[in-house]
Amino acid sequence: MDDDDWGSRALASCKREDLEEKEEESAGTISLVATYKEDEELSEAPEGEGDLGNFSVGFAAALLPLAPGPRLGEDMEAYVLRPAPLGRVVQCRIHRTQIRVDKNNYPSYHLYLESADGGKHFLLAGRKRKRTKTSNYLISLDPTDMARDGMNFVGKLKSNVLGTKFTIYDNGVNPNRKNFIHETAQIREELGVVCYETNVLGFRGPRKMFVVVPRMNSQNQRISIQPQNEQESLLSRLQRGDSHGLLLLQNKAPLWNENNGTYVLDFHGRVTLASIKNFQIMLPDDPDYVVLQFGRVSPDTFTMDFRYPLCPLQAFAICLSSFDGKLACE
Repeated sequence: MDDDDWGSRALASCKREDLEEKEEESAGTISLVATYKEDEELSEAPEGEGDLGNFSVGFAAALLPLAPGPRLGEDMEAYVLRPAPLGRVVQCRIHRTQIRVDKNNYPSYHLYLESADGGKHFLLAGRKRKRTKTSNYLISLDPTDMARDGMNFVGKLKSNVLGTKFTIYDNGVNPNRKNFIHETAQIREELGVVCYETNVLGFRGPRKMFVVVPRMNSQNQRISIQPQNEQESLLSRLQRGDSHGLLLLQNKAPLWNENNGTYVLDFHGRVTLASIKNFQIMLPDDPDYVVLQFGRVSPDTFTMDFRYPLCPLQAFAICLSSFDGKLACE
């Protein structure tokens, strides 16, 4: 099967999103459900300099203090691009709204920061672009302004034809268009890549994914990666085995539960419904350091909890990639 055939099938799979949503809830062999454990005591660990230091406390919401929200009048673009503070967890919710256009689904997603008093603060909105050859999500600071050339455009997520690899960008310009734009415009940064393992055997089971993001420097600032051509992109570098300046993360493998016939992960009460979309992203050499967890709590509501070194935009984009239909993976 050639790429064009795969592309047609991948695009067709997006039209079946409603059906897949219903099927995954009844498919026990591929559902990831939340299990519950007693809260553990918070162990003290020093905050390191650069990268992740030695901070390796479990991810349970009860174990880590919540990160503060944006200050009144704060630059929201700077806030959503700034990494979560060390030793804190950022708790969020994503609300999905289904939108039908020309008999196809183009859902929108709104990200809210949860506060300790139960309130919520809008952070970002994402929407799948219409009539594109690959899955392409725009991310904005304003849910009413989702235009690519709008003042609130802050980033985007773009997939390959198969829907197995997604690249996260900020709102800079594509280097291929730099001859047609103002010379002072900033070339876009690549903020990460999300890759899903292709299911070549056709067995039903949990998704396997890994995430690559730029490392942090000694001042806990993200290393800037601004490819000038395709050969310098994160995906090309990964294919060459060049991981310099990159942090490689992977999803935590769920365990099979013989009693209820499902795969299970411990979300410490933050996820309550089974879904193939539920996941936890961890450091490969430190499974206790869960960087991001995401899961369903109602048909169109999902929790998203993350911590250093991810920023809100990176975490949101990774979760958007999970919503997308992946015919080649399932």
